[in-house]
Amino acid sequence: MSKHSHSPSYKYDLITFAALMILTIITIWASYATGGTSVLAVSVAMLIATIKATFVVRNFMHIKYDHIIYKVFIGIVMLLFLSFIVLLGIDYALR
Repeated sequence: MSKHSHSPSYKYDLITFAALMILTIITIWASYATGGTSVLAVSVAMLIATIKATFVVRNFMHIKYDHIIYKVFIGIVMLLFLSFIVLLGIDYALR
């Protein structure tokens, strides 16, 4: 039998945790650096939150090891979500 495991090691979990903590610190720093309520601050915070969500879904929900069809479905949902956010931003800007 092969020793191929479909679960990450503790080392990989700790690296993911450290990356999430660093991204959280960057989010807080960006909030203070840009004033906290500007469009830039919210945009940066949302971008970093999306990156963090990707880490969580891939590593802690084990999507990284699932069949390709699940990855395709998640990609489609993310593209639809992104398109709705862009359309909402355009609508809000033109009011």
